[in-house]
Amino acid sequence: MIVRTLSAAFLSLALAFPALAQTRYISDDLYVFMHSGPSNQFRIVGSVNAGTKINQVEYNQENKYAKIVLENGREGWVEAKYLNRSPGLAAQLEQVKSQLEKSQTALKQQQQDSGAASAEQAEQIDSQQQQIEQLQLTNDQLNEQLTQISQQNNAIQHELDTKDEAVQMQWFMRGAGVAGIGLILGILLPMIPRRKKRDNQWM
Repeated sequence: MIVRTLSAAFLSLALAFPALAQTRYISDDLYVFMHSGPSNQFRIVGSVNAGTKINQVEYNQENKYAKIVLENGREGWVEAKYLNRSPGLAAQLEQVKSQLEKSQTALKQQQQDSGAASAEQAEQIDSQQQQIEQLQLTNDQLNEQLTQISQQNNAIQHELDTKDEAVQMQWFMRGAGVAGIGLILGILLPMIPRRKKRDNQWM
């Protein structure tokens, strides 16, 4: 079984080919787990939040996994379907907010200059306000999902930790049992009297 797993791992790595670094963004799936190799059979080395800007440096054609590098230098493999060319909802929300603030500033300045805002600017601000409300609603829904998934993840991690402790205790008890048996035998064996050899005699 171990040989098959290692063979599959080396085959997956062999099918991964480097590519020019490309800017990508993690899609709005709350967060994505990073693996040490190009499949979910490799161990998890971390997670990346939705909307995070990353660089894609390799791509595995067989498993559809991409190797990414974060801005802090961390790297790992994620499913390529979670990578987008454009920023996620959080980044779009910030862009719309920035545009709205600029429009509001311009509107206030014009109101001071002319005492009235143009109908076009007012319509633009209303449209941007609707976009913000829609993005905010979507963002709230994602945050709620994030809370639920975080709770599930914590429960799974707790279960894994509990299983690890149980396995370690099982091995410890086995080792202690073997050592105990060896100790008892070491004490009892010298105490068993040895039978003396009797010389054969002719009657």
